[in-house]
Amino acid sequence: MSRNLDELIYGVPRRPRIADASASAIAWAIAGGLIAGPIGVLIGGAAGNALANQRQPLEMAIREYFAKSGLELIFFYPAPRAVKVTFRDAANEYWTVESVLPDLPFPSPEDANDWLYGNLIANELPHVAPGIRRAS
Repeated sequence: MSRNLDELIYGVPRRPRIADASASAIAWAIAGGLIAGPIGVLIGGAAGNALANQRQPLEMAIREYFAKSGLELIFFYPAPRAVKVTFRDAANEYWTVESVLPDLPFPSPEDANDWLYGNLIANELPHVAPGIRRAS
């Protein structure tokens, strides 16, 4: 399976785009626009098209990944150069994984967040994966 190089940063996957979010995440965003009233819907629709190609916020991307993996994210701890998450598996066991930025040049904070996400799901989570029991 080959990946587009734009979807990788230093060998790990970037965060998914907002357009790739689950239906429930998108439904909550639409509901927020409806609460804002008719003007909010119009502005939200125009802005939605522009925002769809942006990357998901770091916490949203991590929560989405864990939900798709059958794991419940309990705590999300952001730091300037790291992110740590505590989650629960199907057997009600708690786990914590952490991703820490290496001393590499990151052109923007968005690129750093992409790397933190990719490292967390591709490198750090697999270290604890053998003990995790997924929900069925």
